[in-house]
Amino acid sequence: MTNQSPIWIYYENIATHESLLTPERLDGLPKTTYTIDTPNISNYVYVDNSGELSGIFGNSPQSLHLYYRPQSWRDAHRVHMYIALHVEILAHNNPDDSADISTTLPADSYWATPLRVISGNGQFWYQVGDHVWIRYDASLMSLSDTAPNVENINYIQDFKVENDQPNALVNFLPNMSTEIFATPYGLPVGSVLDGDFIAISKEERHENGLLWYKIANSGWINSMYVHKI
Repeated sequence: MTNQSPIWIYYENIATHESLLTPERLDGLPKTTYTIDTPNISNYVYVDNSGELSGIFGNSPQSLHLYYRPQSWRDAHRVHMYIALHVEILAHNNPDDSADISTTLPADSYWATPLRVISGNGQFWYQVGDHVWIRYDASLMSLSDTAPNVENINYIQDFKVENDQPNALVNFLPNMSTEIFATPYGLPVGSVLDGDFIAISKEERHENGLLWYKIANSGWINSMYVHKI
């Protein structure tokens, strides 16, 4: 069986959380040190991460997300701010293209923003959805570090990001792999090795009593071959 406390490394677009490279697994013995590199990715620039790039292997699985911005942006900063719109505003799919309209946001609405970028032409843009951006204009909106005292604060999420934190262990036969399926009882789409850590993002219990687990960004596995941690 492989090491019990690996580190799973994910390479993501900082704005959309879409995967830019295949996740990697870093193994090491508990209490030994590790160092994680930030590889070059074509058309992207590394900007941030969810933890530390060096440290000590623990006694349980860990995950680290490395965040990259598109190379066409001048900069990107994670923030925790709020925008109050004084007038109706056109929002855009991409901060680099002001002609690419996403939707219209109403006047007197309030929006949470987790990310600020400086686009290639030097404009400041604030993200209010996975693919929804507002170009900053002080005459049309107000920014605050504290939440407004209103009932509704909006954020548009285009798709649900699956849980990708390792939370289960494959418990099959030593040194052997078991299949994963496109759907419960469906066609095989891959396999996992005994001792592999996986992230369960969804569960389905069927009338026959069988419980199936959805592996994040992958297929389904019968629960009899999984030990949750």
